[in-house]
Amino acid sequence: MSVAGNPSPPDSGDPNPLTAAIGRLRRDPSLLVPYLAVGFLFAVLDWVRRRDPLPALEFESLGANNGISVTVEFVGYPTGVPQTSVLLESFVGLRLGYLAWGIVSYVLPLLAVAGAGAYVLDRAIGVDRRSETDSWVGSITPLFGFVLAMDLLQRLLGSIELLQSLLFGLLALVIYFFVLIRLFAVPGLLVAGYAPGEALRVSNRLTHGRGWRLFGVVLVLGLAAWLLASVPAPVVGTVLSTALVAPVHAVAIAVVLRPLEQHRGR
Repeated sequence: MSVAGNPSPPDSGDPNPLTAAIGRLRRDPSLLVPYLAVGFLFAVLDWVRRRDPLPALEFESLGANNGISVTVEFVGYPTGVPQTSVLLESFVGLRLGYLAWGIVSYVLPLLAVAGAGAYVLDRAIGVDRRSETDSWVGSITPLFGFVLAMDLLQRLLGSIELLQSLLFGLLALVIYFFVLIRLFAVPGLLVAGYAPGEALRVSNRLTHGRGWRLFGVVLVLGLAAWLLASVPAPVVGTVLSTALVAPVHAVAIAVVLRPLEQHRGR
């Protein structure tokens, strides 16, 4: 399985990733199903974490604390917005049983996201498989590695007090979004068979000249995920943000990868 060659430069005929993704999902709504399942898994884990002795962070929804705080919920890979998240700092000094459960509750949703992403991206891209035994399952591991790395990176950035100041916070935000745009195609490239290093380089080339358009995609997806996750009904917000936004994100990645189709390995 391989996809090789240099992507062609962007031109005025490039489809809008969002509208093209929504059109594809209308024609093939079965691509929504894997992320719908992940959304319900998120909801179950939210329920468990709220009753778990291990500390967890709560999602700040629209109007939380009697205020309005708009958030762009975009993390660099197709996913939804759970209402709770594990505090990794709380793992220090835990007894073995609690530590094991903490690791499982952290890794399981990331693994589920990677599995759903591998399947949906494989279908959306139409990866050419060289044999019947070569399936999308094999791309879960590299995609999980990317998902884990992005999650840990964002946790690290969130823990740096310097970024809380206005000047450094704005500078970090600009850099962060620039990096997210350059990495936009990486999940799809990993599923298509690229090694991680090559996926980073090809994604950088593919997104060059498309920065503002992809910034609009990131903004729309991130705001949509936040708004849907803010639905006050229990479970509903988490499931909606995952089942609706994540598939659009995944298929939008496939749209960005279209210039590579003519260079696929035979």
